[in-house]
Amino acid sequence: MPLLLLSLILWFSPVFNAFAEEVESFEIRANACEKLIDDESVAGARNRAIDKAVFLALKTSPQLQEDKNLLNDHDLNVMIYRLVDDYVQDLTSKVTKSEEDKVCVEISGFINPQSIELVREEFKPNRQYRDYNPDDVAQVAKDLEQNFTLKPQNLENLALVYVEPLVYFNGKSSVKHAAFLKDKIKDNPYYFLTEKKDLADYVITPKLLKAKVDSLDASHKRIQMVVTLEISGLKDDIVIVSQNRFLLYFAQDNQNDITTRLLQKLLEAAGADAVRKIEMAEQQKLEQRAVGHTL
Repeated sequence: MPLLLLSLILWFSPVFNAFAEEVESFEIRANACEKLIDDESVAGARNRAIDKAVFLALKTSPQLQEDKNLLNDHDLNVMIYRLVDDYVQDLTSKVTKSEEDKVCVEISGFINPQSIELVREEFKPNRQYRDYNPDDVAQVAKDLEQNFTLKPQNLENLALVYVEPLVYFNGKSSVKHAAFLKDKIKDNPYYFLTEKKDLADYVITPKLLKAKVDSLDASHKRIQMVVTLEISGLKDDIVIVSQNRFLLYFAQDNQNDITTRLLQKLLEAAGADAVRKIEMAEQQKLEQRAVGHTL
């Protein structure tokens, strides 16, 4: 082989390998409908229908079949919301039906399998096969119940969680949106919500760090929103969970309505992440307490 040709092959080899490592994104498609709630605008219902359709497209995707067997319903839904919020590419939607009390949409977009693997890593500790023999599961549960107390059985075992008012990027705060977050994370077997911060084991501080609106053209706008929840009590330092989302909408849509609904969606998703971290922390405490009683 001529020396020049060999040199070219060796020089281009890393380039060829880089292209070979790229994974092609696959398309997602779905339809969904949402009913208008009270005095809600059509745009608000349409945005909820779009979110629902994207969620359904991913949940029914063959690429996530493995995750359905490895994750419980709660963790699976949170994982899919992470993909919806941060990794769906080139999302487009069109209204297929618009009635007085209902809006239907069709969406299409793309997602890269590498993005799915990236999010899977976040949920790796929670992944476990669920196709055990029912009799074996029942026996294991019986043995654990006899030797350990892994779930709170009385009020003394419940932690207390305090939710601060939501803090905007301009320094102002909102009790209303904090109340929405409280409603989404209440009724948990591991903790109670408290109105007294000084009694709380965990303090959650929701923050709206960014809400930027850009005009794409005469007919369309785009909003980027970043929400974080700061959780104190999990470790020595504050633990932060965040949600970041871009959303396209029509210029004539009610911007306040869209902003509020997107904020609530991100608060709910971030709240689910925070709840999971608190549950894991409380589970570890209960396991340590149970082991201590058996020694």
